[in-house]
Amino acid sequence: MGWVKSYVTKHNPTIGVLTEEIIRSFLKSHLPNLVSVEQGFVINEKGELSKQCDILIYDSQSYAPLYRINDIVIVPSESVLAVIEVKTTINKKFFHGAIDFFKSFDCLPNAKKYLFIFNSKNIKDIGSYLHSYKHEGDYQLFDHDSFQFLPDEITGINKSYHLRKDGVIACSDMIGYSSWFYEDLEGSEINALQHFYSSVSSLTESYIHKIIETLKRKIELATKK
Repeated sequence: MGWVKSYVTKHNPTIGVLTEEIIRSFLKSHLPNLVSVEQGFVINEKGELSKQCDILIYDSQSYAPLYRINDIVIVPSESVLAVIEVKTTINKKFFHGAIDFFKSFDCLPNAKKYLFIFNSKNIKDIGSYLHSYKHEGDYQLFDHDSFQFLPDEITGINKSYHLRKDGVIACSDMIGYSSWFYEDLEGSEINALQHFYSSVSSLTESYIHKIIETLKRKIELATKK
């Protein structure tokens, strides 16, 4: 990951395209072939099209893309396992934009939402971005009716940490993020990346396990007839 950080630091914002491709290639190489890793759009049952997604992980065995042009696909909402938004750098404006992006995916209640940041800020800054987000109405905090709009997991590489939605005793509503952070540790970027990959891998394996169990039950029912 060292050469990636160096390249990202020295080049202009168009490097965002490259960083997305790095993560896509990594996931394509390591996830089972039963799922596909692409960029593109999600369409819901009403025919409404989502914003463009940096990375989509979807069930490509049960669902073919409804449309493909070059390396961009349109897939049905029921096929999507995860949506990953990739940022080269982050600030308050970009972070709030990421929240707005994830809010637009209310058609994906079962899909997991990830925010992956190459050159991140520290956890304290991320917390301030969360608290400064402007909500509709008078109540200006994330609560049980709006917490679902936030990314399920946030991974920072340069400022190495991994945040995951969890129960948090210190918060009045008992919801927040658990954090793993690795300051000034050798290979810390790899530690955060491992948490990210472990989460995506577990999500995929769990989905495949459910499919296999469903098929087994169907076979058992068919043989009993």
